[in-house]
Amino acid sequence: MTTTTRICLAVAAVLSSATGSGCALPVIEGIFDSRDFAIFDDTPEARGQSGEQVLLVFLEMNDADNTLRTVSIDMQNMADLPVDEAIEVGSGGFGDVRPNVEVVEGSIVRDILQSGEELISTGDDAKRAVSVEGTVTLEQNDADAVVGTFLVDLDDGGYLAGSFTSSN
Repeated sequence: MTTTTRICLAVAAVLSSATGSGCALPVIEGIFDSRDFAIFDDTPEARGQSGEQVLLVFLEMNDADNTLRTVSIDMQNMADLPVDEAIEVGSGGFGDVRPNVEVVEGSIVRDILQSGEELISTGDDAKRAVSVEGTVTLEQNDADAVVGTFLVDLDDGGYLAGSFTSSN
């Protein structure tokens, strides 16, 4: 399968090496694709720009069965998000700036970039669900860290609950 025909439904993680901790308490649990789901990654990859948007990507790779599972939490307009107050989530659709949550699971696809870094994503067999309702609650939102919890219903009929900490 060529790169042009591959549909990458997951949030791609550009990493020189990627690992899930596997030994921490579950950070995210719920029901996805009509079955129990949990990710054990207590150090999410975080991307942001000038405090305006934070994208947290939790991932777990299982080389034994060639699966990549990701949960991403996208929070736009970070400076405007309240602390200790439930914030309604959105679906991440065009123009929807509310926080949103997406879960993806599929086979691992690895590509080596010209820089030598490895691009890890899911193949075209990936299953995906996005938040349709629920809340994100920030406990801390400052220059040092973004800390919070979430509970969301997914468009596949499942749900996810979790907590996160991202140091800036």
